[in-house]
Amino acid sequence: MSIDEIKGKLQQTLSTKRFTHSIMVMEAAVQLAHKYGGDVEKAALAGLIHDCAKELAPEVTFDLCHKHGIVVDEIMRKQPKLLHGMVGSYFARDMFEVNCPDVLSAVADHTMGRPGMDKLACIVFVADYIEATRDFPGVDEIREAAQQSLEMAILTGIDRSIAGILDKRELLHPRTVETRNWALNMLESGKAAGRITL
Repeated sequence: MSIDEIKGKLQQTLSTKRFTHSIMVMEAAVQLAHKYGGDVEKAALAGLIHDCAKELAPEVTFDLCHKHGIVVDEIMRKQPKLLHGMVGSYFARDMFEVNCPDVLSAVADHTMGRPGMDKLACIVFVADYIEATRDFPGVDEIREAAQQSLEMAILTGIDRSIAGILDKRELLHPRTVETRNWALNMLESGKAAGRITL
């Protein structure tokens, strides 16, 4: 299925706001791929489809988790939106005929991240934070960090997210913390995608 065909199908299945966000993440992912030497075509595709399962009803999400063997922990059970990336990777494969493992992994990991994410997954993770229509406290700081390195943007973005979660007294998933710590370790070791080191 071509990217234009996927756009058409997404436009029919997502709300206008979610579809616009998806297009903007695709554009941000392409920009980051150019900046950091990523695969531009894969970045465009992964950015476009990253939220394809975001608007599924919780019961549908849980059914798909059961079907595909996705382990649902207590926090995910209480916050089913955390599952939309993992579910989306299978949804994209089945609905849009996407079979590229790198793209599907990037979709799966964009919600909470994952220690050891490859460049494409990092690009989509960051693009989701910084796309042009995003407007929340700290977004400009994340955009500035994205000019330094992907890992700096991941760290800054997760720090902002954690602060918001703590303010709302919501559950914080351990994988988010693990991803943050991984990004920080990458920066401190000088292995980040950009040239910055702490």
